[in-house]
Amino acid sequence: MKTEVMQLLRLFGIPYVVAPAEAEAQCVELEKLGLVDGIVSEDSDTFVFGGQKVYKNIFDDKKYVEVYNAKDAEEEMNLSHDSMVALAMLLGGDYTEGVKGVGIVNGMEVLQAFDVGQDCKAGLQRFRHWLDGFDPNDLSKHSKNKKKAAADDGGVVVVLNKEQIFHKKHHTARTRWIASKNFPDAKVLNAYLKPVVDTSDERFTFGIPDLDGLVDFCYKHMGWSADETNRAVVPVIQKMEESSLRQTRIDSFMRYEDGIKFANIRSKRLRNVLGLSIQDAV
Repeated sequence: MKTEVMQLLRLFGIPYVVAPAEAEAQCVELEKLGLVDGIVSEDSDTFVFGGQKVYKNIFDDKKYVEVYNAKDAEEEMNLSHDSMVALAMLLGGDYTEGVKGVGIVNGMEVLQAFDVGQDCKAGLQRFRHWLDGFDPNDLSKHSKNKKKAAADDGGVVVVLNKEQIFHKKHHTARTRWIASKNFPDAKVLNAYLKPVVDTSDERFTFGIPDLDGLVDFCYKHMGWSADETNRAVVPVIQKMEESSLRQTRIDSFMRYEDGIKFANIRSKRLRNVLGLSIQDAV
């Protein structure tokens, strides 16, 4: 099927790239090189590979096209690229099964507590260290002793940092959250952060459709007569020739409305992580 699709694209004069590994990673590279306006995908892994603008539902006439921007996730949810990778490691994806028992809310709390925004590997390793051996009861006893000593010395209040607060809040989670032996796997992190891609910056060019070749292709693969192929293909070629006179952007085919939210954040814990009030979340 892959060979047939490539042949059909060549006959239509449509350029394509054969990804050496993950298709989403290659699309992200094309975006980084400035060769495409955005990425059409239903797969959220696109952001994990570093994608900036993703279009969803573009081929579904029954739904509105949805546009997702990485900058919005960073500004509104504090999700940097490293945070996206860490979240994928916690929740699971194409390369990893994630940490059993950790959902989106717990995952976001882990990101906040272990500060993965600048270095997801170091943050996830601190989380793994806590998961494997940190005893939160020691922290509680230590805090009580400090508070008692402080009270004797003048009533100084002990303030816990985010990681210590997480330890106390999730002190029973170590018995329920199960990570694989290699978590966080360096190979998986490398696959997300440094994927294998074609880095050519050669710009795409559209060719002239080969009608005779298309007639032959449709006859061999679908049993169409020349007349059937002409009726189906000629209008498409004419449309392509009309649009080839001017280069358009993907967003010229749709009306873009900024500020529309598709989902409300109902979880109180998740709102707390994001620093949202009830009014902000609705």
